[in-house]
Amino acid sequence: MSKVNLSLLVMVLFSCLGTTEVDARLWRDKTGAYSIEADLIGFDETTVIIQRANKELGSCEITRLSDADREFLKSKEASEIHDSNLEKTQSWKLLSGLQLIGKVVDYAKRDVTLQRRRGNLYVNNSLFANLPAVYQKMLMAVLQEEEGVSIGNIGELNKWVLSLRGEPREYHLEGVVMEFENGDEYSIPFTMFVKRDRDLLAGGFDEWLEHHDDEIKEDEVPSFTDPNEHQIRLQSLAATYHRDQQVNQQIALMNLQLQQVQAGLTSAWEVTLYPVRGNTLPPRWVVVYARDSLIATNVAIQKNPGFVAGPIRRLN
Repeated sequence: MSKVNLSLLVMVLFSCLGTTEVDARLWRDKTGAYSIEADLIGFDETTVIIQRANKELGSCEITRLSDADREFLKSKEASEIHDSNLEKTQSWKLLSGLQLIGKVVDYAKRDVTLQRRRGNLYVNNSLFANLPAVYQKMLMAVLQEEEGVSIGNIGELNKWVLSLRGEPREYHLEGVVMEFENGDEYSIPFTMFVKRDRDLLAGGFDEWLEHHDDEIKEDEVPSFTDPNEHQIRLQSLAATYHRDQQVNQQIALMNLQLQQVQAGLTSAWEVTLYPVRGNTLPPRWVVVYARDSLIATNVAIQKNPGFVAGPIRRLN
């Protein structure tokens, strides 16, 4: 009995206006049991991100790929593709109307403390006056939301800070890290983005927390084994989102897991599963091996309670 452990974490961008043609290459896992036609988007030391012609994004551990695919990722061509996709700046819109120009590089969960010390306003240990103008405005927007006060300019901010009489104010912010064109990195809360951008960026945050939340218990097992995978997935998602932003997109997180291959079961079936009402988990894909589609569907549902079966297709 052999076992296939290829794990493909799939984020799907469903296009309502059609898809574009891509010059896809054929990727194979090292067992030869699974293959997929897709474009390279980006990669790091452990994970590669690929995209199908219909805009589906998938991630796979590089160690699970065939020798030919691993060699390709070492090539100059692969590096150039990576850079052309992930090194471009992006434009993100805030609720205040501000446009942030930079690159989304990671998720963030940080505590921000504002306090007046020695006549100056500090954000953590940085002078507020030394922060980029766009970040100053963003912080004022955070204060308006958190404190319920009107802070639209520096004068109103100073007046409010003086009313604290030196007492610090601490805020717990969850969002993304953006790298601006000058190389500086700042955390931007999800709540600051317009809904379309916020929904896309926040899609994988809960899973990222499983590797970064200090309150995780020792006996809890995260969904992903490599915490760095979230970073390259987020960067690739942000890059393709802007590259294809002329298309009306929605995002759904999906999970493609090649299950155990059992003796005598020769057909691989890819089953799409959708959560039932009350199940907050995202849709997912599973690949099972069975004699026919009916058995494959039943196996997929049994292994994934709380889901109903959608489309199914034969892989081999």
